[in-house]
Amino acid sequence: VDERASCREGVFDRTGEEDGWADLVVVAQAWHWCPDFDKALAEFSRVLKPGGVVALIWNLEDIDVAWVAANRKAYEAHEQGTPQFRLGLWRKMYQVPAIRFFSRQEEREVTWTLPTTVDRVVERVFTKSYVAVLDQDEKDRLRNTIKANTEKGEGLVWIDREQGTFEYPHKNLVVILKKD
Repeated sequence: VDERASCREGVFDRTGEEDGWADLVVVAQAWHWCPDFDKALAEFSRVLKPGGVVALIWNLEDIDVAWVAANRKAYEAHEQGTPQFRLGLWRKMYQVPAIRFFSRQEEREVTWTLPTTVDRVVERVFTKSYVAVLDQDEKDRLRNTIKANTEKGEGLVWIDREQGTFEYPHKNLVVILKKD
C-alpha cells in the first residue's frame, strides 16, 4: 500500500479534511447521487491543493453490444426514479457557480472487457440496490430474463465456450476537473 494514498470517511459537501490537504479527490460510481453539486464542488476545491484534481468515474456495461443492451433494458425498468448516471442529471454540475474553481474540465471514455459467465452476469445485476429490493417473484422473472438474454448471446464474444466464459464489455467514463 502506498502511504501517500488514503481513503477517508466523509460526504460530498463535508469531507472533514483541512484546507489544501488533498492532491486528488476520487468519486467512483457515486457522483450522480450528489444532492448539491455546488456545495460538493466548493468543498472539493477547499480541500484540494492548487493544481489538484477531482476524478469522477463511472463503470457501465456497454449497450453497443446487443445482449448487454437487452439486459440493461430489463433491469433499468426497475430504477423507479433513482438518479442514475445514464440519465445525465450529474451534468448539471457544469452549470453551478463552484465549477469556476476548476479551470480544466475533461471527459474520457475507456472501453474494456471482463471475462465472465452467465452466473456472474446475473450476480452483477443483483448488486444494484433497486433490484435487491424487488419482491421474490419479480427477482425470479428478472433472473430468467437476464439468463435468457445472455444465453441468446447476440453479439457475445466467447473466450472459452467449453468453460462458459465470454467477454463482458464495459465503458468507463472518467471526468477530470483540475483546480486552478
